[in-house]
Amino acid sequence: MTESAALKPALSAQQLHDRVLGLILSMRGAQDLSAQNIGERTGLQMKPYPEDPLKFYSVGTLPEDWYFSLVTQKPISGTPHNALLLSTGHKGDGYSDRTPVCIGLDHYRSALSAAGFKESQRAPRLGTEYRFFRSEKVSVRVELQGRTKLYDKDLCVTRVFISGKPQG
Repeated sequence: MTESAALKPALSAQQLHDRVLGLILSMRGAQDLSAQNIGERTGLQMKPYPEDPLKFYSVGTLPEDWYFSLVTQKPISGTPHNALLLSTGHKGDGYSDRTPVCIGLDHYRSALSAAGFKESQRAPRLGTEYRFFRSEKVSVRVELQGRTKLYDKDLCVTRVFISGKPQG
């Protein structure tokens, strides 16, 4: 394998966020956050953590030295997964221009609002803005930071935290 083939982005940021949004819109609750269902809905292979086989993750490359991770979260040891975190990052030091991977809030807002999710927000903290979208069975927290610098009026999605309410 050549070096350029090894570094070729697996997905564009748009494709990644479209897949995650599709997962959110298909959810009926926490039971939909199994590794198998996440993999089927996103097309991303979920692998167990060596240290904790009940926790799963997927990582991949995005354009221009950006990467993503998708990680299941457990609120209490031994309980079923009921949350999933999508994060994006850059291999460089310091704050990096997010333009190559910038997805705006409206990507999530328009689809989730149309599906009946209610939106709210929390005050910005340390350069990060927070939007919350809730339905009866699913909650989504979208975190945003500036496109070209931390404090920038043009915001990009940096993390998406998805949680499902347990059935029963």
